[in-house]
Amino acid sequence: MSASIVISIGTSGQVYPATGFVERALSIGAETIEINLDETTENRRFSLRIHGRASESVPVLIGELVR
Repeated sequence: MSASIVISIGTSGQVYPATGFVERALSIGAETIEINLDETTENRRFSLRIHGRASESVPVLIGELVR
């Protein structure tokens, strides 16, 4: 796996494969971002946590990332 950013959208991150992606991203030093309606129990594993609707949050995040 080669990535500099891994974004988790709309999952609790508690089950595979979702939790495996975050673990792997952390192991290679990638930034981890969570977008979810509510706080999750796994959120401590993410360097950035965004709470809100994906339909609103994703375009804002992408706009910030491509600047």
